[in-house]
Amino acid sequence: MKLLTTLLCVAALLPAASFQVSIDTSSLNTQTGTIDIQFNPGSFPGVYNPGTATISNFILGGGTLGSIASGPDGGASGTLPGPLTIINNDFLNGILYNATFGTTASFLVDFTGAAFTGTGQSILTTLSVSLTGTNSTVMAQADLVGGSQLDTSFSSQGVTFQSAVPEPSTFGLIAAAIAAFVLRRSS
Repeated sequence: MKLLTTLLCVAALLPAASFQVSIDTSSLNTQTGTIDIQFNPGSFPGVYNPGTATISNFILGGGTLGSIASGPDGGASGTLPGPLTIINNDFLNGILYNATFGTTASFLVDFTGAAFTGTGQSILTTLSVSLTGTNSTVMAQADLVGGSQLDTSFSSQGVTFQSAVPEPSTFGLIAAAIAAFVLRRSS
C-alpha cells in the first residue's frame, strides 16, 4: 500500500500542462534560418498571470542547431536542447538560434504557474516558437496561448500538440494495476 500511495502522490505533483510539440519542417529541409523562442506576457507592464515554460528534448530531425544569435533575454536561462527555462516576467523573454532545418522540429514543454493553470482573467501569455528562413519569412510557428484556457489555434499548419502527461483516467488504470499487483504479492 505504501507503493500505491507514493505513486499517487507523485502523479499529483506532475506538471499541470505538459506537451510534446512537433513541427513539420520538411519544406525547409537543408535550408538555414533561425529558431526564435519567446514566452511573453500579453502586455508589460500589465495585468497578467505569472508562469514558466521549460523546454527540453529539442530535436531538429535531420537538421543542426547552430549558435545562439541573440539572448537569452529577460527571464530566459539555459540552452537547447534543454532544459531551457523561460519566465514571462518581462516584455521580451526568450532566445534566438541559428539553425539548418531538417524534416521535423520537436520538443517537450512543461508549463507551471497561473499563466496556464489559473482561472482568473488576465492578458494572455504566449509561448511562441518561430522558424524563420534566411529571407526573414516565418515558415512555421507553434503558439501556445494561456490564461483561462490553453489555445493552440494560432499555430501554422503542420504543427501538432500532444499531451505529454497521462490523463487522470490513465492514472486510475495504473493505480488499479499496481493495487492488484500489491494484493497478489501479499497473499
